[in-house]
Order: sequence, then structure tokens, then C-alpha cells
Amino acid sequence: MELEIERVKNKIKEKNYWKNFFLFIIGMTFSAISVSVFFNPNDVVTTGSTGLAIIINKYINIDLSLIILAISSVLLVLDFGVFGIEHGAKNILGTILYPVFIKAASLIVNYIYFDNTSLFLLILIGGVLSGIGFGLVKKSGYSLGGFYVLYDILNRKLKVSIGKANLICNMTIIIASIFIFGLDKCIYAFIGLYVASYVGDKIMLGISQNKAFYIVTSKPNLVKDYIINNLKHTVTVVNARGGYSDRNKKMLLCVLPTREYTIVKDVIKEMDSKAFFLITDSYHVSK
Repeated sequence: MELEIERVKNKIKEKNYWKNFFLFIIGMTFSAISVSVFFNPNDVVTTGSTGLAIIINKYINIDLSLIILAISSVLLVLDFGVFGIEHGAKNILGTILYPVFIKAASLIVNYIYFDNTSLFLLILIGGVLSGIGFGLVKKSGYSLGGFYVLYDILNRKLKVSIGKANLICNMTIIIASIFIFGLDKCIYAFIGLYVASYVGDKIMLGISQNKAFYIVTSKPNLVKDYIINNLKHTVTVVNARGGYSDRNKKMLLCVLPTREYTIVKDVIKEMDSKAFFLITDSYHVSK
């Protein structure tokens, strides 16, 4: 059964390789433009290693892209040490390419000027671009590296959810920016973060944190095994009866994070092309 699941996962990965890589490149481009054109020139921090780099760049006269590369490289080494080669390999591409895109996007400010544009509007545009970039990168299945390693460490080692880990790290950076850029720029950073989060959620198909799956398939054991052993989520098996056929069936019920929505949907289709499943937003999950 494990071999069958691996075969399905590899088939989906090969089928969507170029599509996902394209989404990754486009998403990284939007993210880089938001930082190099809208946030950094206005001394407004953004999230993750990029936000930390903007703060460090205030005191060290080194190109922002090099600081981002240094921070992400340290975290990449930490990733390999804590989680191993397979997990760390997922962050190599983003760690190397993202600083290059940041540097390339910084050239735009030599040709486009926003001298008479309100800062609120600039941060609003930057937040939208950042959200689009984040959503596309997550949708592609790739990673930009950097603080995503810290999120995983807090999640797996300290049992802090990814959402809370993200919030803790980014709130720390934004609050720290008060002492470097002032309270007004900190407020703008919060505005940018809120807009980016909202747009990113929209790109990732909805604003709920979870999706509820109701699955009727001829291969319930295979689907159940994939969700439990590969995704590490629980599944409830419900006895059901077809209204038209009047035949007994097994229905699988599970609640999964929204970020795993696309891959689970594709895996189910690949395992059983005739499977019936209903996916709804889940706004509250009680254990």
C-alpha cells in the first residue's frame, strides 16, 4: 500500500512539475518586488528573514539580498541538522534564488519613482503583491526557506502550531522595528502584514484555516492510509447508504489544513477517478 501511495504522489509531482515551478517563480517575483520596491525603500519591515534583514541593513552597509542569503543559509544548515537531508533539500532552491530575485527587483527603483505617492498606498500595494507571492509559492508546493525552518522547528519540537509559530516570529520582528524605524512605520508594517495575510489566504482558496473532506470512494483503505500515515491526520469512517443505489458504503470524514487542500484533492482523484467527495470550509475544530 505504501508503494502505491508513493507511486501516486510521484505521478502527481511529475504531472504538475512545470506548472508548480512556474507558480513558484511568479510568486517569488511578486514577493521580491513587494520587498525591494515598496517595503525596504520606505523602511517598513515585512515578515520572516526578509524583515530581519531590513532591520540589520539599517546598521550594516551590506546589500539587502546578501543579508537575506546569509540568514537563510544559516537557517538552512539548521534545517539539515534538525530534520535531515530530505526536509532540508526542499528549502535549497528558495534559499538560493530568492536573494537573486530581491537583487533584480531592486533595480526597478532606478526607473520608477513614487516620490509623491502616499506611504499608505505604497504599503497597501506592497501587501497585495506580498500576499499574491506568498499564496502562489505555497500553492506551488515550494518554499522560500528562511523563517519557514523556524516555524517547522517550533511546530515539531515545541508543539506550537504553524500559525502560532508564524505569528510569534513575525510579531517579534515587527515590534522590534519600533525601536529602529519608529511607531508609525511599525503600524504600516502591521497593515502590510494584514493585507498580505488576507490576500494570501484568498489565493490559497478561502480564508478558513481548515477544510472538511467528505469522501466516498471504492478505495477507502488506501485513502485512509494516505491521510493517516502521510499527512499525520485522523480520519473518521462513517457507515453510509447510497440514496439512489441503496447500497452500503464507507464515507471518510477528515479535517485538514487549507494549505494541504490542493494536494489531497489531487491524490484522491488519482487514487480513484470516480471518487465522490465534498469539500467545505471548516472554521472551528474541537478535539
